[in-house]
Amino acid sequence: MKAALLYGKEDIRIEQMDLPALEPHGMVIRVLTCGICGSDSRMFFNGPTARYINPVILGHEICGEVTAVGEALSDYHPGDLVGIAPIIPCMHCHACAHGQDNICATAKVIGCNVHGAMAEYMYIPSQMVQVGGAVKLPPGARHREAALAELVGCVLHGLRQVGVEPGDRLLVIGGGPIGMTFIQLARLLGARVVSSEPLPKRREMALEMGAEEAVDPTAVDLKARLGYAFDRVIVATASVPATAQAFDLVRTGGSLLFFSGYLKGSTLEMQLNDIHYRELHIHGSIDCTIRDYQNAVALLPQLRMGELVSDVYALDRTMEAFYATRNPDAIKVVIEP
Repeated sequence: MKAALLYGKEDIRIEQMDLPALEPHGMVIRVLTCGICGSDSRMFFNGPTARYINPVILGHEICGEVTAVGEALSDYHPGDLVGIAPIIPCMHCHACAHGQDNICATAKVIGCNVHGAMAEYMYIPSQMVQVGGAVKLPPGARHREAALAELVGCVLHGLRQVGVEPGDRLLVIGGGPIGMTFIQLARLLGARVVSSEPLPKRREMALEMGAEEAVDPTAVDLKARLGYAFDRVIVATASVPATAQAFDLVRTGGSLLFFSGYLKGSTLEMQLNDIHYRELHIHGSIDCTIRDYQNAVALLPQLRMGELVSDVYALDRTMEAFYATRNPDAIKVVIEP
């Protein structure tokens, strides 16, 4: 099969590879759509970090068609359309035993320490299948939106950290694919959502996705206009200044969610006295559990994830696809081998 292998900074090579031998509970999928995540882009533009195998096939936003199944599998058949969770947990460590398999101590991370889906085919090992990470699509779900179920699962996991309630007033800072997903899911949970995003096209889309208002943080003094107004503030951008501003926008007793993958070494000064006396609740969130991912796939018919796809590239144009992610008009760039 052909695969796009990342060797180093801005160095992707299309090469031929063999798939591993089929395990009794394993499967092979033909990749239909693979999204480019922000973490994929960071590895492409900065070079892969030490936790990545090298070379590595990136890509953990996945939808594919089953082409082969192991002899012990009876619930999957060639032709089934499936989404694949982003992490293969052990289900035995302390974190997994407490329902936190997204932070499994020995997790295999798709597109990181095991190969991902920027290839014609992808092998799904027995462990992933047996923990429930290969999820059949619900009727009517299409492969482009299904590839973005990974975003839905991660956002669901983040919303569980802050406990969104019907009627909550929620601010989403950042209008990329993750921000758009937060808007959709928060509205589905009954929250009232405001989006903060500097790019006009993304503000328009935020309104289409259900935000009551979309403000330009470069043109509006958010603290003067919206200060201390929100029950929950979601930071869906890696901007440290935007993160710092979130403290001025959440109400006393409210919750902050730092969702984006900040660059290693990023720091933020905080007024600890303020956190104590305002009883602020600060949360981080990373990836999703297998249960989150299963729920995300089930929710696809109620969402508009396919509309986030702005650019589609063939596997041979993977390098171009990564450069396209830096286009201000791009929302979600995907590869379809």
